[in-house]
Amino acid sequence: MPGPRRRIVLFLATLMAAVLTGLAATPASAAPSRTNSNQSRVIFVHGFAPEGKHDSCKGYFSKAISGFKNTGSGWKGSLLTFGYYKGQANCSKNFPGSQKTPLKEVAKAFANYVYSYSKNNVKVDVVAHSMGGLVVRAALYYTARGASGFPPRLYVEDVVTLGSPHGGTGWGTFCATVTNLRQCKDMKPGSSFIKALGSTMPNSAMGTDWTTIGSYDDEIVSETSAVAGVAEHEWQYHPDANLRHNELKTVTGGSYKARHKTTKNGATWSGWGSGYASPVKLARTAVFYHSSS
Repeated sequence: MPGPRRRIVLFLATLMAAVLTGLAATPASAAPSRTNSNQSRVIFVHGFAPEGKHDSCKGYFSKAISGFKNTGSGWKGSLLTFGYYKGQANCSKNFPGSQKTPLKEVAKAFANYVYSYSKNNVKVDVVAHSMGGLVVRAALYYTARGASGFPPRLYVEDVVTLGSPHGGTGWGTFCATVTNLRQCKDMKPGSSFIKALGSTMPNSAMGTDWTTIGSYDDEIVSETSAVAGVAEHEWQYHPDANLRHNELKTVTGGSYKARHKTTKNGATWSGWGSGYASPVKLARTAVFYHSSS
C-alpha cells in the first residue's frame, strides 16, 4: 500500500477506535429521582379474561381511573393501560396474545412497552389487578436478570397489585384442569412460573416500592396469596369490609376495616383498624408517595 494511503487508513482506524472507546466509557444516564408526585405516568394492567378478552382496557379500569382523577387535586400525569389479548379496544398498548400465551411472554411485551419510556429516562408507576400483578412482577424479575428478549433496564418507581395471585390461586388449578389453558397453569399454586419469581418482589433499575393488597372476601385470590412474596407494604381488608375480587379495582370511596405491615422494616401485622381508605384510594396513595404506610 503506498505510504500516503496507508497513513490515511491508519489515521481513520485510530480515530474510529478512539470514538468507540469514548462511547464505551460514557456512563449511562443516571436513574430518575424518586419523588412524591401526581405528575407521573401510571400504567394499569388488567387481569385474566375468562371470555378470551376484555372489551376495553380503559373500561376495565374505568372506575379506578376516575378515582385517580377525582381524588384530591386530581391526577395530573398520564393514566395509561396495557392489555394482552387480541382484539381489545381502548388500550394505550395492546399485545395481541391469548389465554394460551405464557405469562412470561406477556411480561416480555409489557417490559418492552415500559422500556419505550425508560430508554428516554422516564419513570412510570404501575397499578395491576389480579393476574396483571404476575405480569408486572415477571417483567421486572426477568429484566433485572438480563433474560433474552427483555430490555436492558426499566425505571418503575412504584407498583401496586390488587388481588394478584402471588402465591397462586385454586381457581387457576380448576381452570387449568377444565381448559388446559397456559395462563391458568401459570396461576396454579406451586407452578414453575411462580416458583421462578422467587420470594421477594423484584426491583427495577431505580429501585421499586411495592404495595400488595388483598381481601378476606376475595373469592378468586386468597388474602394470603395476594400478599405472598415480600413487598415493602402489604395490606389485607377484613371480612367486614365486604370487598370481593373485582371490587378491589372498582371501589373508590368509603372507609374500611384493614390491617397492614411494612415488611422492609421487619414489621409484623398491625392490629385490625377501622377507617382505612378504599382499595383504589389506597393504590393512588401508594403511587403518589414513596411509602404507602
